[in-house]
Amino acid sequence: MPTYSRIKPGHLLSERWFAKAALGAHADAYVHYLTERGYARETVECYFRSVAHFVHWNSLRGVVLREMDEAVINRFLDGHLPHCRCAPRCRRTRADVHAALRHFFAMLDQTTSQQTPGIPQAIKKELDEFNHHLVEVRGLSDSTCTIRRRHVLEFLVDRFGKSAVRISKLTPANVVHFVMRRTSGLVPGAVKSLGISLRSYFLFKASSGIPTTALIAALPRVAVWRLARLPEMLSPAEIRQLLNAFDRDSATGLRDYAIMRCLLDLGLRRTEVAHLRLDDIDWRGGMLRIHGKGNRVDVVPLPRLTGRAIAKYLQCGRPQTTRREVFVRHRPPLNAAAGPDIVRNAIRYAAERCGLQQRVRGTHIFRHTMACRMAQGGVPFKEIADMLRHRSLDTTTIYAKVDLPSLRRVALPWPGRRS
Repeated sequence: MPTYSRIKPGHLLSERWFAKAALGAHADAYVHYLTERGYARETVECYFRSVAHFVHWNSLRGVVLREMDEAVINRFLDGHLPHCRCAPRCRRTRADVHAALRHFFAMLDQTTSQQTPGIPQAIKKELDEFNHHLVEVRGLSDSTCTIRRRHVLEFLVDRFGKSAVRISKLTPANVVHFVMRRTSGLVPGAVKSLGISLRSYFLFKASSGIPTTALIAALPRVAVWRLARLPEMLSPAEIRQLLNAFDRDSATGLRDYAIMRCLLDLGLRRTEVAHLRLDDIDWRGGMLRIHGKGNRVDVVPLPRLTGRAIAKYLQCGRPQTTRREVFVRHRPPLNAAAGPDIVRNAIRYAAERCGLQQRVRGTHIFRHTMACRMAQGGVPFKEIADMLRHRSLDTTTIYAKVDLPSLRRVALPWPGRRS
C-alpha cells in the first residue's frame, strides 16, 4: 500500500469560517481515516473541506453532530450547496460532497459508536438483533442478510420513524398498506422477496414472545413458478468474446480475469468469490475450499485454467496488502477486500467492452452456463448438484429443460395429424 505524508487539517483549510466549525477532535481522525485507506492528498483535501463546510453550515443553525441525519444531509446537498457562497474553495459537485459525508459518518460509526445518519437508534438496535438472529441462528449468507435487513429497515422506518419499535402495536392493515405501496410496479419475484424478509422478521419477533401470527397472515402470497423459464446460458462464442475483453497486461485486468475464471469454471456465486481466501487454496492437491451459503464449507477440484489465472494474479497483479482474501481492491480505499459488488462490476464492465451488456447483467449466468453445459453433456444430475453445491436435488431439476436430446427421447408424440 502506498504511503502518504501526514496531512494536517490546518494545512487543508484556512478560511475563517472553519475556525467556528464544530469538527473539533474529529478533524485529525477523519484525515487519518482517509489517508490510511490510500486516498490521494488532493482527494483528502477535497473531502475534508466538504465535511468542514457541512459542519459549519449546521453549526450556524444550532444543529450538532448527533442530530445530523439523512434529512439534514439532503437539505445541505440540495438546498444550500447549489447556491452557496460561504466557502469558495469547496467543491460544488453533489457526488463528491456526498462521498465525503458518507466517509465521515462511517468513521464516526466506527470510532465513536455514534448513530448512523438516517437510522434512528431504536431501529438500529432492532436491526442489530435481527442480523444476529439471521447469522447465528439461521446461518444465512451475507447477501441474504443484507437484503432482509434492507427490507426490514424500510418497514420499520415507515411505521415507527424515530419512535420506539413496538411490533405489538402493528395491525395487519399496517402491513398490507406498506407492502402495497412499496411493491407498486415491481415484478413478482421482488414482491415475494419483500414478503420473505418481513415474514422472517415477524417469526424472529414471535420467538421472543410477541404475537405476530396475524401480521404474517397479512403478507401477500405471490405465485412465482420456479420452473417457468429456461435458464439463460452463454454460447461458446460469447464466452470467448468475454474472456478476450480483459486486459491481462494490467493488474486490475489480471484480477478480473481470475474472477471470471472462478465464476465460469467453478460456477461460484459472487459472494463465494469475494470470500475466497489464500488459505482456501491447496496448490499441491489441486483443491479449493468454498465458503458457501448457510456457513457451509465445501471442497471442490481446482481446474487448471482457474488455478493458472489465480496464480498469475497473485504473482504479478495483487498489490501488497495485509488482507488474506485472494481478491483485493486496487483503488482507494486500499488494503481492503474486493467485495461482491466489485466481483459483479468486473464482469459488467467486461461485458460492456465486448458488447454483451444485454446478455450479461450479473454473475449468475455463468453458474447457469456451467450447469447447462454439463446437463447437455450427459452428466448425471447428482454430479451437477454436487458441483453447484445444492442442498436438494430438486433445485438442480431446472437444468433438465435444457437437455434437449434427453427430452426428445421421453417426449410423447403430438396428437393429431400435421397439416
